[in-house]
Amino acid sequence: MSQPYNPRVVVEKTPNALLQRFFSHHHTFSDVNWKTLAENDAEVILQRVRRLDETDRRLVGVRFRQVHALADSRGTTVLIAAAGTRGPAIAAHLQAMRNAYERAFWCLVEHPKLFDSEAIYAYAYSIRKASRETRVGFPDGKLAINDAMIEKLREHIRATFRPEERGLKCKIDHREQDGVHLFHAYPSDYSDEIDSYGPDDQIIGVAVLPPFPVVYYFDESAGGVTVLTKGGAHKVEALFDGFGKAIFNVSAPPKAGKKTYDLSIFKNPNFEYKTDPADQLQQLRVTAMKIHFPGEPDHKARFEVNPDDRHDNIYAVLRSELRGELNKLVRSTILSVDLQAIFGGTGGTEEVIDFKITAPRWCTLGFDGRDGTLRRYLRLWRIEHDGKRVAAFPKSTRVA
Repeated sequence: MSQPYNPRVVVEKTPNALLQRFFSHHHTFSDVNWKTLAENDAEVILQRVRRLDETDRRLVGVRFRQVHALADSRGTTVLIAAAGTRGPAIAAHLQAMRNAYERAFWCLVEHPKLFDSEAIYAYAYSIRKASRETRVGFPDGKLAINDAMIEKLREHIRATFRPEERGLKCKIDHREQDGVHLFHAYPSDYSDEIDSYGPDDQIIGVAVLPPFPVVYYFDESAGGVTVLTKGGAHKVEALFDGFGKAIFNVSAPPKAGKKTYDLSIFKNPNFEYKTDPADQLQQLRVTAMKIHFPGEPDHKARFEVNPDDRHDNIYAVLRSELRGELNKLVRSTILSVDLQAIFGGTGGTEEVIDFKITAPRWCTLGFDGRDGTLRRYLRLWRIEHDGKRVAAFPKSTRVA
């Protein structure tokens, strides 16, 4: 949307029926007679928005800005694309609506989760793809956020922008849905001045301190963090590190190189992991697998077996849970796998290495010793791709 953002325009262009549904849980709107309220009577709505508490008012502002940004034909296309398989059904509903504001606001009311998605946030705040980065390797699992964590994150963000006299102030909103945490920070930008009428009806300059967005997404199941912001690579690095220290008390994992990981071979339970007998790799087991099933974008599941029971087979579990066959696995996308490599040694000793690969760019293996051996095999098995050619072993064996 090329026109400057104006909340009054959003209200005027949106039918009252949608506004009523959106504001139904805010007590400041309990006295509004929606039946008699004239369409386009924006002031009644905006007065009550101003009376909301600060956190609710910020969220309403975020949603109004998103609707404004999406209120044209391109924005409608972005919404339909972000909806995934729901897109065609949404498109059918949107055809009968009178303008792009109604289309965007209807999507907000009917599909609110869409408006917390990375695609919608990035589009609404004009954050280029080059300014969006994801890293995995943060601690995974259930995360409970408290005020102390938010305060630490706020201070790290302020410190990141302090050398250039930005980030003097910073508010943070946190929301969580289905194991994905969203942190929307509002650090202050450079001060500016706008013309406005003063109390004596004279035009004067008014100093303002506008915010700019810094948005984090944390996926509990993958241990992945995505940062959306406008800034150079050094800022993104500092923001990742600040998040790791504030939320987990650890430094951020390093940025992955150009290596990418293709996990599609794990769809085949009969894949032959060919090895050099000299390496004594006796068994490679999949002990956990996270899958994104075709269809709805939220249809994901993680399956696990007992890592201490070498006869516990992930594919037997999948056959059982997927109704006796693996065709659904073939049509799905594997997001991550936990692997267990068992090496033989002298005198019947064994060495067990557990590691994890998350597509597209993270592997917990090191680079020395047995870890280095396994990394070499990831390339030979065409799991890891870095543009280098790797010769096959002249003699090989198959491991279980």
